[in-house]
Amino acid sequence: MRIVQAQYVDQHLRFHYSLQVIPKQKYVLVKIDTQYPYGEKQDEFKKLAENSASSKELLVAEVGISDYGEKENSELGMKYKVEKDEYPAYLLFTNGDLENPVRYTGEIKQDAIQQWLKNRNVWVGMLGCLEEFDSLAAEFRGTNAQEERHKIMEKVKAMVQEVPESDQKLAEQYHKIMSKVVVQGDSFVHSEITRIGKLLGESKMSSVKKMEFQKRQNILSSFQKPIVAKEDL
Repeated sequence: MRIVQAQYVDQHLRFHYSLQVIPKQKYVLVKIDTQYPYGEKQDEFKKLAENSASSKELLVAEVGISDYGEKENSELGMKYKVEKDEYPAYLLFTNGDLENPVRYTGEIKQDAIQQWLKNRNVWVGMLGCLEEFDSLAAEFRGTNAQEERHKIMEKVKAMVQEVPESDQKLAEQYHKIMSKVVVQGDSFVHSEITRIGKLLGESKMSSVKKMEFQKRQNILSSFQKPIVAKEDL
């Protein structure tokens, strides 16, 4: 198993070691793949691993399974019912539970996997998102009481002045989104994410403008209620 947090570390570790590492972490995302993966899906994984450096609670790891010789790490594939034609498979382990990981079933794209993690309250650090403000966004979406929401907004407004200048525009986005939700309702978040998604998919905009929209969409996703349904292995 390769542990890939803070930087991409090419460290080959066997299956039994993963059983020691997982119980020590709050969240562990394990990618099960061939022994020597390459290509677009591996590039997406490397980008995800780099972004995981900003998370204090998430460890990202990679297990390569060999189908010849000693068949290294094959026990992992058998234990979690991952077939070779399903590689790469992503499993999220929570609070050291080795028996009930949640399996990712979406598109193998860095941003899609990050959003999936975010929906499960795993903070990874999506482009444009600020951890302290994401936490307040979670508080905001968790209450329908207008008085509580206004208190959170006041807190956000005060915090905007304390962040580094380079992050102020991002921090201000959180307050602006909260203001819109208070006026237009929670449906604003979904409709705005959909609108920006269409713009990103259809418009021939500059890379700078595209990045601005992507950051806003990522911040908006912090206001979405997390998905609590559990996928089957």
